Amino acid sequence: MPLQLSPLPAERFEEWRSAARQRVIDGNRASGYRIGADAVDFADAFFAELLPDGLATPTVRILRIVDEHERELGTLWLAVGEHKLFLLELAVEEPLSDARNDDVLAQILAIASDRGVARISAPLFPHDAAGHALLEGRGFEVASIQMVLEPLPVREVPVHVDVVPMTAERFPRFVAASEKGFADDLVASGRYSPEEAAAESHRQLVAELPEGVETKGQALFTASVDGAEVGILWLGMRVRDGRPHAFVLDIEVDTAERRKGYGRALMHAAEREARRLGADSIGLHVFGFNTGAIDLYEQLGYRRTEESLLREL
Repeated sequence: MPLQLSPLPAERFEEWRSAARQRVIDGNRASGYRIGADAVDFADAFFAELLPDGLATPTVRILRIVDEHERELGTLWLAVGEHKLFLLELAVEEPLSDARNDDVLAQILAIASDRGVARISAPLFPHDAAGHALLEGRGFEVASIQMVLEPLPVREVPVHVDVVPMTAERFPRFVAASEKGFADDLVASGRYSPEEAAAESHRQLVAELPEGVETKGQALFTASVDGAEVGILWLGMRVRDGRPHAFVLDIEVDTAERRKGYGRALMHAAEREARRLGADSIGLHVFGFNTGAIDLYEQLGYRRTEESLLREL
């Protein structure tokens, strides 16, 4: 007899919420994505946003996973967005067998079909064994990865690329190219339609750079070799566990200048600039299809702190 997914009783919601909140905090801290008080603040904001009306929130389903003997094996947290079903958490006391994972996924797919969504998205920490066991090998692909490098290494490497602050004259061309490039990447990742991607890219760029190249907490650079521009670098300063943290918002090597080591040189420059700005860690986001960049970042010592998996339906 297959497993059954049944709604969580209302009287159990507060108990589940408290335990799930702690799992989110512990998961962030264990992965290094968010640490210290940041993990607590994120968890509280996360639950406030996704469960404003508790179990009555119409876009959310908290489901018990029950076996043929009416024994509860764990819980499943689903949320429905526009054209997408989010698998937010699978919490089980013991690992599920392959057959049971097949069964759980089949029922998730049935829910997705009933809701008319086009894809399923699932955020996973690297150490989430139950989540990986459920999704890997079952049609999901890595859509995006969050990575962090800490502490910042001191590298004795020759500097053969000149990286200097971007000028106000150069900024408009950067904005146009960066906005289009990010929108194209969002479409290629399978997460957005072209129209949605264009709007999201514009929204994020305006939010990050309201004062253009002079925006406080943003550092933009151009890179050149022998006087010829070869790429750009954009760092945004953040606060991580109360300490300055740099985030690579954009890095690009001109198409004609690739495979010459300039990407690695720009990443080295990012480390130097992050340290100059007072940071002792640096993070970035990379799309799953960009395997060359992922390989470079891992060679430089970046580690994965969270992945987003996606399955098209």
